[in-house]
Amino acid sequence: MLLHFLCIVLSSNCITGEDNSFSYYNADNIGWSRRILFKGQCQCTYIACNCSGQGLSTVPKNLSASIRVLDLSNNIISNLSDGCFCRYTELQYLNLSSNNIAKLQVGSFASLNKLLELNLRENKLCYNNLTFPKGVFGDLTSLLLLKLDENSDPSTCENSNYPDDSFANLTRLKVLHLDGLNNQTLGPGFRALVSLENLTLSSNKKKFCNLISLYNDTFLNVGRIKLLDISHCKLVGSAMENGSLVPLKNLTVLDMSYNFLIEMFAFSYVIREIRHYKLEILKINFIRPGYATPFTIGRTLIDCLPRSLTYLEADGCNFISVATKSLSHLPSNLRYLSLKNNRLSHGYYIKELNHLAHLEEIDLRGGNLNDFPDTLFNGEFQCSQSENSISLQKDFIFKLPPKVTRINLSIYGLSYILKSLKVDPNNSLEVLNINNNYFPFLIGPIAGLNQLKSLNLSHCSVKNISDNFFMNFSSLDQLFLGHNTLGDFLINSHYNITPFIYLKQLTRLDLSYNGLTKVYRNLLSGLNALQELHMEENIMWDFNITIDHMSNLRLIDLSHNQIKELPIHVREHIDNLTKDPKKEILIDLSFNPIRCECQYLYMILWMVSSRAFNPAFENYMCVYPDGSYKIIDDAYEETLQYLNHACADNYSVLLVVIFSTLTMIILVIAGILYRFRWHLRYLYYAAYLKVKEGHHNQETRSYVYDVFVSYAHQDETFVVQRLMPELSNRGLNVFVHGRDFVVGHYIASNILTAIRESRKTLVVLTKNLINSTWCNYELQMANMESVHTGRQVLVFLIKDSLDITDLKTDLLYHIKNNTYIDYPHGPREIGLALNLFWDKLSLDLKN
Repeated sequence: MLLHFLCIVLSSNCITGEDNSFSYYNADNIGWSRRILFKGQCQCTYIACNCSGQGLSTVPKNLSASIRVLDLSNNIISNLSDGCFCRYTELQYLNLSSNNIAKLQVGSFASLNKLLELNLRENKLCYNNLTFPKGVFGDLTSLLLLKLDENSDPSTCENSNYPDDSFANLTRLKVLHLDGLNNQTLGPGFRALVSLENLTLSSNKKKFCNLISLYNDTFLNVGRIKLLDISHCKLVGSAMENGSLVPLKNLTVLDMSYNFLIEMFAFSYVIREIRHYKLEILKINFIRPGYATPFTIGRTLIDCLPRSLTYLEADGCNFISVATKSLSHLPSNLRYLSLKNNRLSHGYYIKELNHLAHLEEIDLRGGNLNDFPDTLFNGEFQCSQSENSISLQKDFIFKLPPKVTRINLSIYGLSYILKSLKVDPNNSLEVLNINNNYFPFLIGPIAGLNQLKSLNLSHCSVKNISDNFFMNFSSLDQLFLGHNTLGDFLINSHYNITPFIYLKQLTRLDLSYNGLTKVYRNLLSGLNALQELHMEENIMWDFNITIDHMSNLRLIDLSHNQIKELPIHVREHIDNLTKDPKKEILIDLSFNPIRCECQYLYMILWMVSSRAFNPAFENYMCVYPDGSYKIIDDAYEETLQYLNHACADNYSVLLVVIFSTLTMIILVIAGILYRFRWHLRYLYYAAYLKVKEGHHNQETRSYVYDVFVSYAHQDETFVVQRLMPELSNRGLNVFVHGRDFVVGHYIASNILTAIRESRKTLVVLTKNLINSTWCNYELQMANMESVHTGRQVLVFLIKDSLDITDLKTDLLYHIKNNTYIDYPHGPREIGLALNLFWDKLSLDLKN
């Protein structure tokens, strides 16, 4: 349709006239030339000219004769002379709104027989036969839409009336916008408008619609119209005759909103007369003053409504309740019900919602509810329980209209702790808006909303969510939790709390404006299908959250936080997502303090190389080591040049210094430990024994044993059969390695105990002992005991003939600095020589 084509060309609402702005012709829409022609002060394409707001006082004469669209709005044109548009015979759209036109000539629109739309709103055209002479619209035989509203100002236009004879030629007119005149009817000339369907007398500027009263003949001559808009017209209920709407037998849309003095009783009388008409859309918003007595919706009002209604708005009427058994009498085909800005309290009607079998959307925004009551009241204006009240017991089940898909309860004054709640699963609810209420604790579970796809809990002061609250929302697609107070809950909660784990189908999660500082890593567990994550406008210092399971991510909005970097596991997952050229993903870190220093160079390099970021980096920041910052305007180009140079010089030097320092420290520590290894071992076990047994004075202590014998296990026969008997026979108490160790104690601890509790340590030096690790350990511990206490401990019994090359340096040192004695070999082993040897050894060990 050509009219629709013109609307596309103008990018404006041609029918309703809600947008008076002009958009330049976009040749891309139909593939024509994009060339713009400048004709004086106008900008033109081949078929459209925009001359709006250019201070023109007359219609320009130098434009192309072939143009179809001409916008002359917002100029200072005051007169339309005869034939002023004769050059533009192809015009289909003409906008003359917001000028100073005060009078029309019979030939003002001559030759415009192709014109489809004429906009004359917001001029100074008083409604009378002088301003609109008969035949003024005679050439507009194709006109479909005419706007003449906001012209007849009561303060400047006296004795205004509708110049009906001037409209007689507009037989194709479908849409007419006029000002509402008080005590005036639409005269016989309007009968000629046989195509008229839409009549609007409304005005957002209150002074231009002053109907005040409606008479039985007000609309007598426009009985064919389908839409009547008389909103904002200062109608008074007592001045409305009951049959004033009766002539409108084809009416399907009626808007009487914002006539604050109609009142319900007057509306009921007027609407009752057309209850059998095919009215489908009815708007009666704010037809009662805000200070009026609260009103209960009852059968009297409901029975007056047209039975064919599918759409009903009754916002701001100060409704307080609905009478019992009334909802079931609403029009059976009602699909949309809006009762916004009322004060509906709980009542028995809640149990009757399921009777609205065809209702698809309920909008109850505004009003005031305090707390969830214990009872539902039956009847109007009840303030206490009655015999007809019912109790909301634990097994109470809410029944929703079976076809309702959207419910809006935002700004409704709800103040609940949302605990367990059951909803009849026989419902089709998909969108639930309960934002701007007060739900501090979301405990749940809530059962029965199996098809819910969108839940809005923003601005609800939510500060705690249990793990079970969302367990029955398996179909939820969008969850809005922005503008709440979840910061303390998420930072103090146990790491195992995962409130969103059941939301397997969720694609959008909004946690913005929650005062989040830090959240635990598993917060988003279960959100495998998530596509959009909004956490902007918080005060988060990091984003250490697991997102590896989110393969469909498209947006992570972290703007306006305090994040200076993203952890490696987050960066790696984002990189994996960007590898697929078919996937689009955007990470927003604007207005975060990105650190521009060597330590975080990797972060900036990653950002500029990843296609997950806006390459322009609009509103991104650079924070420097001295605390200063700037907004980036060159996509970090200058910053990277500086950092690449500064960090390259220092990085290798830093690595060398760190490596050298660590190597030096390790070598020094290793040398110290090796040099004092035996001393350290001795001190450790000495301390261990001191703690275990207590400290004894070295000078006054008595020894349990005279001698501790240290030997290799291969020499055990000699020690047990020869050495021990000889020493024992000479009165020595002998502690034998292995035999006298305490079972269950550490070997090292047993060795140190034997050395400390024996006067001497006798080392049976053989080739076997030289190669024994534990014997060497006993030797070193005995030496440490000697150093630590100052007493002579070691005595060496050299049993085998050993070459000096067989002895280690430290062993030679110990032999030279302690007592040693050779075991006699050959003939000396018998007789007196051997006895003298044992006597000498025993004496040395005793002393």
